[in-house]
Amino acid sequence: MENSNIYALIPAFNAESSLGEVIDRTKKFVQHVIVVNDGSTDQTGEVARSHGVELITIPSNRGKGYALRLGFAHALSNGCDAILTLDADGQHDPADIPSFLSAHDQDSGAILIGSRMAQADRFPRQRYYSNRTAVFFISKALGQHLEDTQCGFRLYPSRVLRQIVLTTCHFQTETEVLLRGARRGVRLCSVPVKNIYMNGNAPQSNFRPVVDTFYICLVVLQGYLGIL
Repeated sequence: MENSNIYALIPAFNAESSLGEVIDRTKKFVQHVIVVNDGSTDQTGEVARSHGVELITIPSNRGKGYALRLGFAHALSNGCDAILTLDADGQHDPADIPSFLSAHDQDSGAILIGSRMAQADRFPRQRYYSNRTAVFFISKALGQHLEDTQCGFRLYPSRVLRQIVLTTCHFQTETEVLLRGARRGVRLCSVPVKNIYMNGNAPQSNFRPVVDTFYICLVVLQGYLGIL
């Protein structure tokens, strides 16, 4: 499979302990890797530099969505064909990247979203039910069912990202891009990925349950109302 013009984008905030391994394992499958250091207060930036990737530094923490948008703009300006996104905390296994590349070869126009549902039993109970609730409402707003709407392990075709304008800055951006894409007739497809939880615990997340859930709900409401 040809992946020389596919970029991997890793937004990172205080991820010094996990980022290096994520980068090294990602580089086995994708030639171009971009890390967006979202105002980290630890050695995240230094780790990225030492592992030989392109680094974009945001002086203060602006949110995952903002980091994604900067990374998208940078990769698009370099003429990439597609952008693969994965988290810096080790929640996504880079060994699953070939599944995205294969699916992209088969349907180069679709947004590909990682689905952890084949290993749903690995979710802690609270995470499982919050995920199922999000899937229900976001799928309704999309007008189609997605297996896992919350997974940030994804592949976006460049021509899709060039069609849409993203306006949000936090975790709701990953929902916004699905809603805006679906409104333009972009296909949304699931790719099975591993569900990485150790003894029922996920790697530490920067997701703020109350604030970020509120923002996601606002975006979903906009999707229902057709005003995105």
